[in-house]
Amino acid sequence: MNRLSIGAALVAILTVGATAAAPAQDALDAPFIRPGQEGVFPVKVGVPQQTARRVIGHIAGREVLEIDSPGRVGNMGKIMVEDPDGFIWYLETREDKAIKVDPKTLSLTEHYLPRGSGPYSHAVDRHGIHWITAHGIEMLLEFDPKKGTVTTRSPPSFGFLIHINVSPHDDTVYFCQPGANQIVAFHRDRGFKEYRLPTPNSGPGRLDFDSSGNIWFPGLYVDKLIKLDPRTGGVQEWDLPVKHGTASFVRVDKNDDVWISLPMGDHILKFKDGKFTSYRIPTKGSLVSTTVADADGFVWFTEGGWRGSAGGNKIGRLDPRTGKIDQLTIPTENAQPLGIIIDREGTMWFEQMNAGRICRVGKPFTPVPENRRSSEVRQ
Repeated sequence: MNRLSIGAALVAILTVGATAAAPAQDALDAPFIRPGQEGVFPVKVGVPQQTARRVIGHIAGREVLEIDSPGRVGNMGKIMVEDPDGFIWYLETREDKAIKVDPKTLSLTEHYLPRGSGPYSHAVDRHGIHWITAHGIEMLLEFDPKKGTVTTRSPPSFGFLIHINVSPHDDTVYFCQPGANQIVAFHRDRGFKEYRLPTPNSGPGRLDFDSSGNIWFPGLYVDKLIKLDPRTGGVQEWDLPVKHGTASFVRVDKNDDVWISLPMGDHILKFKDGKFTSYRIPTKGSLVSTTVADADGFVWFTEGGWRGSAGGNKIGRLDPRTGKIDQLTIPTENAQPLGIIIDREGTMWFEQMNAGRICRVGKPFTPVPENRRSSEVRQ
């Protein structure tokens, strides 16, 4: 038994609110797909289950509740999402699963995607459709939980298909292909469209949208912030003030300010009106990655998980008005926190992608009975 397994066994003794996990449905019943194999495949659904959970600390007055994933192998996708019904989702990459979390009861339900897909990153559109990059087989997955199907599509080019997002303006799906130095769009009515970038080997990373529909993303390998106008194909680039930081993640806030994470540079940057503001993370080798902003303007971030590295193994909160940073260390060594999001209630969620756990950051959790939650969902 390795050190992580021993630690998990010890803390399970102190677990609060845990019940025995329901037996997992046999994933071998799921169909197997190969690169380039397009079609519609059924998705099997497991039994909702409660897993062990425990409070691991507090940060800025918020409780951090750790929840065991039903997955048996710690290797999650790169981002969590909230669907239109308020459920939280994450991916288990090595086990080819999408897992739904009920935020009211904390029950988890496994959805078995086609075997061999290697789901990596995902986004949800306004209709509750999940768009997932199948990293290992270079395909786009359209997962409809209500129909219980996955539709697979093969992009016109290969290029290390990674991060994905959906435009809130027209539900067009965009994903980056750093190996092909391009951004790719997909819409059901228009098919695929490729946008090649003018700077060679840019390494486009995690992308987001401003209020005008422009796409913002980092140039991972060239120390640039890049804006793409998908209507014209026009591209603008800005040199980052911190060099060799391997900018990996971009988020556009409600004011159209652009936030850039530099995992190898221990910085978060804000870009507004053509100027950068730099915030240094106090942890050396932090691997600061995903960020979100709460209703009070504080920026929350994770430290770890970028390219499968431990990093600072923390979550943090930045006050952009003062530069003050609060941090909380994850108790499990090399947990690799990543993929933080904020839901409609103001609660935050992130993964411990190497420890096989997720975390809830908010007010102390008071569970709603399962039968009451089920009634609410049916309405």
